[in-house]
Amino acid sequence: MVPPKWLCNQHLLGEHSEIHKHRHNFEKGHSIRGRLEPVVLVEPASMSQRHDELVLEMLARGMNHQSPFEQPDLGFYNDLQKYAKVDLDISVRDLCIRCENCKKRIEMFKGNKYE
Repeated sequence: MVPPKWLCNQHLLGEHSEIHKHRHNFEKGHSIRGRLEPVVLVEPASMSQRHDELVLEMLARGMNHQSPFEQPDLGFYNDLQKYAKVDLDISVRDLCIRCENCKKRIEMFKGNKYE
């Protein structure tokens, strides 16, 4: 849930791909425990909205987009799982550690709070 404009191209495209890649896991009711514990990595109820935010940033950067996304049925999951929320500070700190390009973008847009 890091703002898409903060993501480097690789992570922007990677997150977009992951949303599509794992949609079927949600549709089939596969366990999402690893995506929610120990840290929430995905907000299931927000997947369609997140996809659209990523696409807007992709288009703003001149990238193509040809893969519409439909929110998966989350009926297999309890409310805590469906409405789990990402801790933005944890996600941003982790991303800054893992990706120098994202760190530079975050510092450009946000400042160097996440060192």
